Amino acid sequence: MSTHTDEAPQSSFVHGPFHVLRTLGAGGCGVAVAAQDIPTNRLMCIKVFLKDNLKFMSPALSPLNELAVYKRLALARPCPGTRFLMGLEFSFQTTKDICFAMDLMTNDLSHLMKSNSAYCYRHARRWTVQLALGIDALHELGIIHRDFKAGNILIDVRENVRIADFGLCYLAVDSRPLDRQWACSTEVVGTPYIMAPEILLCNVYDRDAMTYGPPVDWWALGCVLYQLVSPTHMAIFQTQRDTLDYAAWCTSSGGAHREFPILQNLKGNVGDLICGLLDPSPSWRYGFRDVSSHRLFLNPCGTSEFVDAYACALKRPEVPELMPDLRCDLEKASVLQRLAPGERRHLPDVDWFKPV
Repeated sequence: MSTHTDEAPQSSFVHGPFHVLRTLGAGGCGVAVAAQDIPTNRLMCIKVFLKDNLKFMSPALSPLNELAVYKRLALARPCPGTRFLMGLEFSFQTTKDICFAMDLMTNDLSHLMKSNSAYCYRHARRWTVQLALGIDALHELGIIHRDFKAGNILIDVRENVRIADFGLCYLAVDSRPLDRQWACSTEVVGTPYIMAPEILLCNVYDRDAMTYGPPVDWWALGCVLYQLVSPTHMAIFQTQRDTLDYAAWCTSSGGAHREFPILQNLKGNVGDLICGLLDPSPSWRYGFRDVSSHRLFLNPCGTSEFVDAYACALKRPEVPELMPDLRCDLEKASVLQRLAPGERRHLPDVDWFKPV
């Protein structure tokens, strides 16, 4: 007996148990698997975290912090930007694991840049608009992603992006919009080669003196955009030292970061946008207003690509052949079974369903 994406009917409500079909990827804190909801046959992605690892994590970096981000997104008033953020259907637990069930995506941007470069070039401009809207939506809800990178950008069946993996997010106490000038955190978290200079400097100087805020996500967008349009898809900075050397060079040259050798090679509107996003000064770095009004996104008819980006994303046809091949022998597949409240090893504040 086998299952395949083309054969699976969809349902708007899933509750498990799940057949685990295959592993999709592994991160520092958990594993993502493709799974099939047994009652409805709906295909899902489930992130699985070992409960035993919780005792080694700080509260701010635990799966429960990521769950808090998903809850805030679920309760937010819908806006165009939230369409480009990954949502959670529900969370549950087994005897050993905490599990997050969400829509199954086709792939992540990091994989696509390696396997289909031309495809990435073709969609780069439209995806950048969607990513900017997603980042702005997070900031409007009091959230800083802090680990925005190609591997955390997923592509759905309509070839639109979804920003995912909120495990390292800064989550403000309430959901008020964040001012870009606010100093929100001193925690040094993220992926080293894509961290903004002001995050890295929290390691170098007294953390009481060095803080950062929402502009760190716009820096990361600049890094992703450079990688996306670069012929080799290589990261612009390979190490933390590269980033700090770049920031030091800019300081010694009077802030003329556009004269930095790598940035000098960037031409046209896309080069101007990347340079604006990679300004080492958070105060001068491009933000949403600068990106959304940038001439790169002006269409020949005079309208902006940002206009009706959400509606255009919904109108795109589904391309089911992009979905991963999930054929397997269901009789041999392992099963994720929800642990009922009151059972041994049941943890509080884990089980949650998205509001209808």
